[in-house]
Amino acid sequence: MQEHEIVLKLNQQQQELLERTVQKGIAANQADLVRLALREYAEMVASGRITKGYAGALK
Repeated sequence: MQEHEIVLKLNQQQQELLERTVQKGIAANQADLVRLALREYAEMVASGRITKGYAGALK
């Protein structure tokens, strides 16, 4: 798998949500949580459950 650097700009509320999710044990840290979310998104696109155009809604 090829590695890519991604920069996220999160507001305070988003940062707190990531931290609370990590504290619940969903992922070891925020970076791992973002990787998990990206993998799940890619799987949803690959399976046809969502379209790539959905990504525009994530901005």
